[in-house]
Amino acid sequence: MRRSIIAGFAAAACICAFCAVAEARPPSIEGRWRLDLARTELLPGEVKPAELVMAITKDTPSTFAWTVTVKMPDGGAGQTSFHGAIDGKPYPVTGRPGSTSAFSWTPDGALKQVSEAPGGLAVETCAFSADARTMDCDARQTDSQGRV
Repeated sequence: MRRSIIAGFAAAACICAFCAVAEARPPSIEGRWRLDLARTELLPGEVKPAELVMAITKDTPSTFAWTVTVKMPDGGAGQTSFHGAIDGKPYPVTGRPGSTSAFSWTPDGALKQVSEAPGGLAVETCAFSADARTMDCDARQTDSQGRV
């Protein structure tokens, strides 16, 4: 009997933890997100884009889809896209051959992205304002040998 009570408490704790994550995250992050270039720190040697827009077209429990469009100061442009889920599993990123991204929600409602590519690993965590109009992200990158 004691084992079933402990199992019951463990199950209730897991459900409560899931509910807390579900409540902490924004109801939806669909929309067009623009990079604030004035507040953005770039990696050494990285060229600041003229514009970067992330269009999140689907944010449901089973589907997460986005397209990022970048315009460079010299007129060059590029695009990547993702179609998967926010479930912690890696899915391919279109426009970045050999790259995958895995998304998950943190307990405090931030969106965590782990991206793997032939050149290394990047972990990005994005927190959202209470009105879900501002997304602040922090990223850490390492090369294929684990160097920052």
